[in-house]
Amino acid sequence: MSERRGLGKDRSGAAAAEYALVLAIAGAAITFGALALGTAITDSIDEPTECAAATASPNTDC
Repeated sequence: MSERRGLGKDRSGAAAAEYALVLAIAGAAITFGALALGTAITDSIDEPTECAAATASPNTDC
């Protein structure tokens, strides 16, 4: 019976699982943020390039 009393107090596994969950969420947020930033940088570089290539066209929105 004394063994059952100690089982409810041992929370080291729960704490490790909580830390793993926090790290997984933080890693996902960093990953998606980096992907969004990469896309924004690519778009900002491609826009002037496309504009410069299309200067011969009369319907240019540059």
